[in-house]
Amino acid sequence: MNVLTSAQMRIAEALCVEREGITYLELMERAGRESASIIMNHTLPCNVLVLCGKGKNGGDGFVIARYLSQAGYKVKILLVNGRPKAEDAIKMQSQIDRFNIETDFYIDSVEDIKSSLDFADIFVECIFGTGFAGAPDARTAKLIYAINTSGKDIYSIDVPACVDCDGATVTGTAVKAAVTIAISSLKIAHIMKSTACFCGKIEIADIGITADEHIGAGSDIISFISENEVKSILPQRPCLAHKGTFGHALNICGSMRMQGAAVLAAKGACRMGAGLVTAAFPDAAYNAVSPKLTEPLLLPLPCDEQGFLTADAFEEIDEKMQKSTAVLAGCGLGVTQGTKQIIQLLLLNSQAPLVLDADALNIIAENISLLKKSNSNIVITPHPGEMSRLCGKSVDEISANPVRTALLFAKEHNITVVLKGANTVVCAPGCPVYINSTGNPGLSRGGSGDLLAGMIVSLLAQGMSTFSAACCAVYLHGLCADRFAQTASTRFMLPGDIADNMPELLKDF
Repeated sequence: MNVLTSAQMRIAEALCVEREGITYLELMERAGRESASIIMNHTLPCNVLVLCGKGKNGGDGFVIARYLSQAGYKVKILLVNGRPKAEDAIKMQSQIDRFNIETDFYIDSVEDIKSSLDFADIFVECIFGTGFAGAPDARTAKLIYAINTSGKDIYSIDVPACVDCDGATVTGTAVKAAVTIAISSLKIAHIMKSTACFCGKIEIADIGITADEHIGAGSDIISFISENEVKSILPQRPCLAHKGTFGHALNICGSMRMQGAAVLAAKGACRMGAGLVTAAFPDAAYNAVSPKLTEPLLLPLPCDEQGFLTADAFEEIDEKMQKSTAVLAGCGLGVTQGTKQIIQLLLLNSQAPLVLDADALNIIAENISLLKKSNSNIVITPHPGEMSRLCGKSVDEISANPVRTALLFAKEHNITVVLKGANTVVCAPGCPVYINSTGNPGLSRGGSGDLLAGMIVSLLAQGMSTFSAACCAVYLHGLCADRFAQTASTRFMLPGDIADNMPELLKDF
């Protein structure tokens, strides 16, 4: 399913007007009519206060008021920012005069409109729509607080007021809707968990704009991936296959202090079906790692007194790398002079696809040009803190717009970016932007990323593209956590639980 930005929605509307020969006024009529129909499906005739802004979202509100009034609802309109300014909205307001719909004005005091607020059984909120960014002024915030705390259901049209349509954060006060009616298509705010919590139940009002009409020159498609899509692109398991059929994943992970990272990454690679997995780790961690790994090949390597790999280890890594179909590096590796040399040599010498996680990213952040010097297809898997070190933006900037951050970095460095978070974002040049919908707070633990990195390298080893491998692994990683949470607590969920429950999940794939 595709997801639109506010700019793409404007393109979609323009193309619809151009191709079908209809007007923007007709699109507004359709939006209001379909929104009213959805509201009527949720409610019986009652008292409705429609809060209208001065733009096109307010115009939708005038249409909704008209249709609800015709259906027997008692309707009142509250002009939040004065009379409408948008031309189409002015025309729609003029059409409600014959319906005996009372209009009230919000000036600056909520007390002055108390009778209108008390009148309502439900609110229909049409204040800003997709065009809002930033924080509301004190006057608007007071009104939003009043309706949010009224105990009455709020129906927001397109995007709840003061939620950034294209971002992933809310600054200040925002409307907390019971139902959000998305006009024509889902927007980013509807699916990012940090903003979706303001949207309540989301329904789509179909106004006749087809799914492809938003795609213009230079437009980046944003989408979900579905379970059926994952099933269709996962590597097949033919009956005459052998271990060589499914590739060889080499994991260069772990240190004496973080031996669990090597274990979880190896388990992820094994569970996702790689034919062979080699776990390369410091020999000082052998006694800790070896009892926990029975399926992978073990490659203990030279390390320093603190248990971090030394540059001498690269000779054995290089030999094993020549026989591998994908390589993972960084989980629990540490940042030392030795590990820095290993990551640099890896990037300069590997021909196989690379997954770079954790400390590999912290090392690259000190010399970002290494990414462009590599001949490998690369996947990086940063969390916002690591992404901040890579791109120089603050964590707050990244969290506010993870899609833009990941997309720009992927294009600049010609790599696949997996920006982890409540909604993990996967971007690669020439591919759709994928926003993941699976996962829960049970994954908010150290080790979850190591398991995910192992899953990605496993799919790469089996021949999948970097983008497809990343999308599938991210989706399945979150889905397994969701399935496990149906019978267990997310509070006490561990990454090892996800690894152990992957066979039960994957039997459906």
